[in-house]
Amino acid sequence: MEASSFSETASMLTDGKITAVDRADVTSIESYLIQAFGQLSERLVSYAPQDSRALIRLYSRSFEFSCLKEMLRSIIDHEDPGEAMRHIVPAGRFTPERCEELIEGHNANRVLETLDDEGLKHQLSLKLNERGGGLGIISSIDQYFYSKLWSSSNLPDLFDAQSARSLVGELIDHLNILFAFRARLVDLDAKATSDMMIRVNYALGHALAELAESTSVQNLMRILDKTRYGRALQGIATSTTDVASVERSLNRSHAASCFNMFAGSPFKIGLTLAFLFLKNYELHDLFSVINAKVNGVPMERIIGSLILRRA
Repeated sequence: MEASSFSETASMLTDGKITAVDRADVTSIESYLIQAFGQLSERLVSYAPQDSRALIRLYSRSFEFSCLKEMLRSIIDHEDPGEAMRHIVPAGRFTPERCEELIEGHNANRVLETLDDEGLKHQLSLKLNERGGGLGIISSIDQYFYSKLWSSSNLPDLFDAQSARSLVGELIDHLNILFAFRARLVDLDAKATSDMMIRVNYALGHALAELAESTSVQNLMRILDKTRYGRALQGIATSTTDVASVERSLNRSHAASCFNMFAGSPFKIGLTLAFLFLKNYELHDLFSVINAKVNGVPMERIIGSLILRRA
Protein backbone atom coordinates (compact mmCIF):
# COMPACT_ATOMS: atom_id res chain seq x y z
CA MET A 1 0.00 0.00 0.00
CA GLU A 2 2.93 2.35 0.65
CA ALA A 3 4.65 1.59 -2.67
CA SER A 4 5.30 4.77 -4.61
CA SER A 5 4.11 3.39 -7.94
CA PHE A 6 1.86 0.72 -9.38
CA SER A 7 4.89 -0.92 -11.04
CA GLU A 8 6.57 -1.22 -7.65
CA THR A 9 3.43 -2.82 -6.22
CA ALA A 10 3.35 -5.32 -9.12
CA SER A 11 7.03 -6.17 -8.62
CA MET A 12 6.62 -6.72 -4.87
CA LEU A 13 3.63 -9.04 -5.32
CA THR A 14 5.29 -11.18 -8.01
CA ASP A 15 8.87 -11.36 -6.66
CA GLY A 16 10.04 -9.12 -9.49
CA LYS A 17 8.64 -11.34 -12.26
CA ILE A 18 6.10 -8.70 -13.35
CA THR A 19 7.36 -5.12 -13.30
CA ALA A 20 5.67 -3.48 -16.28
CA VAL A 21 1.92 -3.92 -16.69
CA ASP A 22 -0.85 -1.86 -18.26
CA ARG A 23 -2.76 -0.18 -15.43
CA ALA A 24 -5.99 -1.03 -17.28
CA ASP A 25 -5.13 -4.75 -17.25
CA VAL A 26 -4.17 -6.08 -13.83
CA THR A 27 -5.31 -9.65 -14.49
CA SER A 28 -1.74 -10.78 -15.21
CA ILE A 29 -0.81 -10.05 -11.57
CA GLU A 30 -3.98 -11.67 -10.25
CA SER A 31 -3.37 -14.74 -12.44
CA TYR A 32 0.19 -15.00 -11.10
CA LEU A 33 -1.07 -14.95 -7.50
CA ILE A 34 -3.81 -17.49 -8.22
CA GLN A 35 -1.29 -19.80 -9.88
CA ALA A 36 0.86 -19.60 -6.75
CA PHE A 37 -2.23 -20.45 -4.67
CA GLY A 38 -2.82 -23.51 -6.84
CA GLN A 39 0.78 -24.68 -6.43
CA LEU A 40 0.53 -24.29 -2.66
CA SER A 41 -2.72 -26.27 -2.65
CA GLU A 42 -1.11 -29.12 -4.59
CA ARG A 43 1.72 -29.31 -2.05
CA LEU A 44 -0.83 -29.48 0.75
CA VAL A 45 -2.67 -32.26 -1.10
CA SER A 46 0.55 -34.30 -1.24
CA TYR A 47 0.96 -34.00 2.56
CA ALA A 48 -2.68 -34.63 3.48
CA PRO A 49 -4.21 -37.99 4.48
CA GLN A 50 -5.58 -39.88 1.49
CA ASP A 51 -9.26 -39.53 2.46
CA SER A 52 -9.11 -35.73 2.70
CA ARG A 53 -7.23 -34.99 -0.52
CA ALA A 54 -10.40 -34.67 -2.62
CA LEU A 55 -11.68 -31.93 -0.28
CA ILE A 56 -8.49 -29.88 -0.51
CA ARG A 57 -8.18 -30.37 -4.25
CA LEU A 58 -11.80 -29.33 -4.79
CA TYR A 59 -11.44 -26.14 -2.76
CA SER A 60 -8.25 -25.25 -4.63
CA ARG A 61 -10.39 -25.09 -7.81
CA SER A 62 -12.59 -22.29 -6.44
CA PHE A 63 -10.93 -19.68 -8.67
CA GLU A 64 -11.50 -21.90 -11.72
CA PHE A 65 -15.21 -22.04 -10.89
CA SER A 66 -15.22 -18.24 -10.46
CA CYS A 67 -13.63 -17.87 -13.90
CA LEU A 68 -16.30 -20.17 -15.36
CA LYS A 69 -19.05 -18.01 -13.84
CA GLU A 70 -17.57 -14.79 -15.21
CA MET A 71 -17.15 -16.20 -18.72
CA LEU A 72 -20.74 -17.45 -18.84
CA ARG A 73 -22.04 -14.18 -17.39
CA SER A 74 -20.16 -12.18 -20.05
CA ILE A 75 -21.47 -14.35 -22.89
CA ILE A 76 -25.08 -14.36 -21.63
CA ASP A 77 -24.98 -10.57 -21.15
CA HIS A 78 -23.45 -10.10 -24.65
CA GLU A 79 -20.54 -8.19 -23.16
CA ASP A 80 -17.78 -6.92 -25.43
CA PRO A 81 -14.94 -9.52 -25.33
CA GLY A 82 -12.27 -6.88 -24.72
CA GLU A 83 -14.20 -5.43 -21.79
CA ALA A 84 -14.98 -8.89 -20.44
CA MET A 85 -11.31 -9.89 -20.35
CA ARG A 86 -10.58 -6.91 -18.10
CA HIS A 87 -12.46 -8.49 -15.18
CA ILE A 88 -12.02 -12.21 -15.93
CA VAL A 89 -9.10 -13.77 -14.09
CA PRO A 90 -7.94 -16.97 -15.84
CA ALA A 91 -7.47 -19.95 -13.55
CA GLY A 92 -6.94 -23.69 -13.81
CA ARG A 93 -7.85 -25.09 -17.21
CA PHE A 94 -9.03 -21.66 -18.32
CA THR A 95 -5.82 -20.05 -19.58
CA PRO A 96 -5.87 -16.43 -20.82
CA GLU A 97 -5.85 -17.66 -24.43
CA ARG A 98 -8.65 -20.14 -23.79
CA CYS A 99 -10.79 -17.55 -21.98
CA GLU A 100 -10.40 -15.06 -24.81
CA GLU A 101 -11.22 -17.69 -27.43
CA LEU A 102 -14.37 -18.82 -25.61
CA ILE A 103 -15.68 -15.30 -24.98
CA GLU A 104 -15.06 -14.22 -28.57
CA GLY A 105 -17.06 -17.27 -29.68
CA HIS A 106 -20.20 -15.85 -27.96
CA ASN A 107 -21.39 -19.42 -27.40
CA ALA A 108 -22.08 -20.55 -23.83
CA ASN A 109 -22.41 -24.19 -24.96
CA ARG A 110 -18.79 -24.16 -26.12
CA VAL A 111 -17.77 -23.19 -22.58
CA LEU A 112 -19.74 -26.15 -21.20
CA GLU A 113 -17.99 -28.50 -23.64
CA THR A 114 -14.68 -27.76 -21.89
CA LEU A 115 -15.98 -29.17 -18.59
CA ASP A 116 -14.98 -32.70 -17.57
CA ASP A 117 -17.71 -33.01 -14.94
CA GLU A 118 -20.76 -34.48 -16.67
CA GLY A 119 -23.05 -33.71 -13.72
CA LEU A 120 -22.22 -30.01 -13.79
CA LYS A 121 -22.35 -29.92 -17.59
CA HIS A 122 -25.85 -31.43 -17.63
CA GLN A 123 -27.11 -29.10 -14.87
CA LEU A 124 -25.83 -26.00 -16.67
CA SER A 125 -27.18 -27.17 -20.04
CA LEU A 126 -30.67 -27.30 -18.57
CA LYS A 127 -30.29 -23.79 -17.16
CA LEU A 128 -29.08 -22.40 -20.50
CA ASN A 129 -32.32 -23.56 -22.13
CA GLU A 130 -34.44 -21.69 -19.60
CA ARG A 131 -35.71 -18.22 -20.48
CA GLY A 132 -33.78 -15.54 -18.61
CA GLY A 133 -31.49 -18.19 -17.20
CA GLY A 134 -28.50 -15.89 -16.66
CA LEU A 135 -28.84 -15.58 -12.90
CA GLY A 136 -29.96 -19.18 -12.67
CA ILE A 137 -26.88 -20.58 -14.40
CA ILE A 138 -24.54 -18.55 -12.18
CA SER A 139 -26.29 -19.70 -9.01
CA SER A 140 -26.23 -23.29 -10.31
CA ILE A 141 -22.43 -23.21 -10.37
CA ASP A 142 -22.36 -22.02 -6.76
CA GLN A 143 -24.93 -24.63 -5.75
CA TYR A 144 -22.93 -27.38 -7.41
CA PHE A 145 -19.51 -26.33 -6.10
CA TYR A 146 -20.49 -25.65 -2.48
CA SER A 147 -22.82 -28.64 -2.19
CA LYS A 148 -19.97 -30.82 -3.42
CA LEU A 149 -17.59 -29.11 -0.98
CA TRP A 150 -20.04 -29.86 1.85
CA SER A 151 -20.32 -33.52 0.81
CA SER A 152 -16.53 -33.82 0.57
CA SER A 153 -16.17 -32.50 4.11
CA ASN A 154 -18.07 -35.53 5.45
CA LEU A 155 -14.82 -37.36 6.16
CA PRO A 156 -14.48 -40.86 7.67
CA ASP A 157 -12.59 -39.56 10.70
CA LEU A 158 -15.10 -37.87 13.04
CA PHE A 159 -12.56 -35.32 14.31
CA ASP A 160 -11.62 -34.36 10.73
CA ALA A 161 -15.27 -34.16 9.69
CA GLN A 162 -16.23 -31.91 12.60
CA SER A 163 -13.37 -29.49 12.00
CA ALA A 164 -13.91 -29.33 8.23
CA ARG A 165 -17.71 -29.08 8.39
CA SER A 166 -17.63 -26.26 10.92
CA LEU A 167 -15.68 -24.08 8.48
CA VAL A 168 -17.42 -25.17 5.27
CA GLY A 169 -20.87 -25.00 6.87
CA GLU A 170 -20.33 -21.48 8.22
CA LEU A 171 -19.08 -20.32 4.82
CA ILE A 172 -22.16 -21.72 3.05
CA ASP A 173 -24.50 -20.09 5.58
CA HIS A 174 -22.74 -16.79 4.91
CA LEU A 175 -23.17 -17.20 1.15
CA ASN A 176 -26.89 -17.89 1.54
CA ILE A 177 -27.22 -14.80 3.74
CA LEU A 178 -25.48 -12.70 1.10
CA PHE A 179 -27.70 -14.09 -1.63
CA ALA A 180 -30.78 -13.10 0.39
CA PHE A 181 -29.47 -9.52 0.53
CA ARG A 182 -28.72 -9.50 -3.22
CA ALA A 183 -32.17 -10.94 -3.97
CA ARG A 184 -33.74 -7.93 -2.28
CA LEU A 185 -31.76 -5.60 -4.56
CA VAL A 186 -33.28 -7.18 -7.68
CA ASP A 187 -36.71 -7.90 -6.14
CA LEU A 188 -36.63 -11.68 -6.53
CA ASP A 189 -39.68 -13.39 -5.09
CA ALA A 190 -39.43 -15.90 -2.24
CA LYS A 191 -39.56 -19.00 -4.45
CA ALA A 192 -36.89 -17.80 -6.88
CA THR A 193 -34.67 -16.76 -3.96
CA SER A 194 -35.06 -20.12 -2.25
CA ASP A 195 -34.46 -22.05 -5.49
CA MET A 196 -31.15 -20.26 -6.08
CA MET A 197 -29.74 -20.68 -2.58
CA ILE A 198 -27.17 -23.37 -1.84
CA ARG A 199 -29.04 -26.44 -0.59
CA VAL A 200 -27.14 -26.76 2.67
CA ASN A 201 -28.39 -25.48 6.02
CA TYR A 202 -25.60 -25.67 8.58
CA ALA A 203 -26.69 -23.44 11.47
CA LEU A 204 -29.41 -21.10 10.16
CA GLY A 205 -32.31 -23.45 10.93
CA HIS A 206 -35.73 -21.86 10.27
CA ALA A 207 -34.02 -18.55 9.56
CA LEU A 208 -32.94 -19.83 6.13
CA ALA A 209 -36.56 -20.01 4.90
CA GLU A 210 -37.32 -16.68 6.59
CA LEU A 211 -34.42 -15.03 4.75
CA ALA A 212 -35.83 -16.19 1.40
CA GLU A 213 -39.30 -14.85 2.28
CA SER A 214 -38.09 -11.51 3.67
CA THR A 215 -39.25 -8.41 1.83
CA SER A 216 -36.77 -5.80 3.08
CA VAL A 217 -33.20 -5.33 4.26
CA GLN A 218 -34.45 -4.29 7.69
CA ASN A 219 -36.35 -7.56 7.92
CA LEU A 220 -33.23 -9.53 6.96
CA MET A 221 -31.24 -7.86 9.72
CA ARG A 222 -33.94 -8.66 12.29
CA ILE A 223 -33.99 -12.32 11.22
CA LEU A 224 -30.19 -12.59 11.43
CA ASP A 225 -30.22 -10.97 14.84
CA LYS A 226 -31.76 -14.17 16.20
CA THR A 227 -29.04 -16.39 14.70
CA ARG A 228 -25.41 -17.06 15.62
CA TYR A 229 -24.43 -14.71 12.77
CA GLY A 230 -26.13 -11.66 14.23
CA ARG A 231 -23.02 -10.73 16.22
CA ALA A 232 -20.94 -10.47 13.03
CA LEU A 233 -23.33 -7.81 11.70
CA GLN A 234 -23.56 -5.72 14.85
CA GLY A 235 -22.78 -2.07 14.21
CA ILE A 236 -24.12 -2.07 10.65
CA ALA A 237 -26.89 0.52 10.39
CA THR A 238 -29.98 -1.02 8.76
CA SER A 239 -30.86 2.29 7.11
CA THR A 240 -27.61 2.34 5.13
CA THR A 241 -26.94 -1.39 4.83
CA ASP A 242 -25.27 -2.41 1.58
CA VAL A 243 -24.24 -5.87 0.45
CA ALA A 244 -20.53 -4.98 0.42
CA SER A 245 -20.51 -4.11 4.14
CA VAL A 246 -22.46 -7.27 5.01
CA GLU A 247 -20.09 -9.40 2.92
CA ARG A 248 -17.02 -7.82 4.50
CA SER A 249 -18.36 -8.40 8.03
CA LEU A 250 -19.24 -12.03 7.32
CA ASN A 251 -15.86 -12.67 5.68
CA ARG A 252 -14.08 -11.23 8.70
CA SER A 253 -16.17 -13.42 11.00
CA HIS A 254 -15.32 -16.53 8.98
CA ALA A 255 -11.64 -15.56 8.96
CA ALA A 256 -11.79 -15.34 12.78
CA SER A 257 -13.20 -18.90 12.87
CA CYS A 258 -10.29 -20.00 10.67
CA PHE A 259 -7.75 -18.39 13.01
CA ASN A 260 -9.44 -20.07 15.98
CA MET A 261 -8.86 -23.44 14.33
CA PHE A 262 -5.13 -22.98 14.97
CA ALA A 263 -5.72 -22.89 18.73
CA GLY A 264 -6.81 -26.53 18.87
CA SER A 265 -5.17 -29.81 17.98
CA PRO A 266 -2.93 -29.72 14.90
CA PHE A 267 -3.96 -33.27 13.98
CA LYS A 268 -7.09 -32.41 11.99
CA ILE A 269 -7.79 -31.54 8.38
CA GLY A 270 -9.66 -28.42 9.48
CA LEU A 271 -6.29 -26.79 10.10
CA THR A 272 -5.26 -27.26 6.47
CA LEU A 273 -8.65 -26.05 5.27
CA ALA A 274 -8.49 -23.00 7.57
CA PHE A 275 -5.08 -22.15 6.15
CA LEU A 276 -6.41 -22.32 2.57
CA PHE A 277 -9.46 -20.20 3.45
CA LEU A 278 -7.15 -17.58 4.96
CA LYS A 279 -4.88 -17.65 1.92
CA ASN A 280 -7.98 -17.08 -0.21
CA TYR A 281 -8.96 -14.06 1.90
CA GLU A 282 -5.37 -12.81 1.68
CA LEU A 283 -5.57 -13.03 -2.12
CA HIS A 284 -8.81 -11.03 -2.18
CA ASP A 285 -7.17 -8.40 0.02
CA LEU A 286 -4.24 -8.23 -2.40
CA PHE A 287 -6.67 -7.87 -5.31
CA SER A 288 -8.28 -4.98 -3.41
CA VAL A 289 -4.89 -3.32 -2.94
CA ILE A 290 -4.00 -3.80 -6.62
CA ASN A 291 -7.24 -2.28 -7.90
CA ALA A 292 -7.11 0.50 -5.33
CA LYS A 293 -3.57 1.42 -6.42
CA VAL A 294 -4.68 1.49 -10.05
CA ASN A 295 -7.58 3.81 -9.23
CA GLY A 296 -5.68 6.04 -6.80
CA VAL A 297 -7.80 5.14 -3.76
CA PRO A 298 -6.47 6.64 -0.47
CA MET A 299 -4.76 4.21 1.93
CA GLU A 300 -7.40 4.78 4.64
CA ARG A 301 -10.12 3.47 2.33
CA ILE A 302 -7.98 0.50 1.29
CA ILE A 303 -7.45 -0.52 4.92
CA GLY A 304 -11.17 -0.27 5.60
CA SER A 305 -11.95 -2.69 2.76
CA LEU A 306 -9.54 -5.45 3.85
CA ILE A 307 -10.81 -8.73 5.27
CA LEU A 308 -7.66 -9.59 7.20
CA ARG A 309 -7.02 -6.09 8.51
CA ARG A 310 -5.62 -5.75 12.01
CA ALA A 311 -8.10 -4.67 14.67
